Amino acid sequence: MQITVKTGGRLGRFLPPGSAQNQGSVEVSPGATPSDVIRQLGMPEDGAYLVILNGTSVPKTERASQTLAENDLLAIMPPLKGG
Repeated sequence: MQITVKTGGRLGRFLPPGSAQNQGSVEVSPGATPSDVIRQLGMPEDGAYLVILNGTSVPKTERASQTLAENDLLAIMPPLKGG
């Protein structure tokens, strides 16, 4: 099934070829979770990401159990840095 993955900052380099403006279409298996997508894209699994599914934040404790559906929008953002 297809989902759209949007990233921020340097995480765009993990998106599939042909992705533009830090957003790309990703084929995932039925029953996939945000954690599965992070692993599938080759992102460091220990990253302190902000994960948002269809506009709702997914807590770290639910990333391995929240299942994705066809045409979902999954945003994976790097941690904010400031000074």
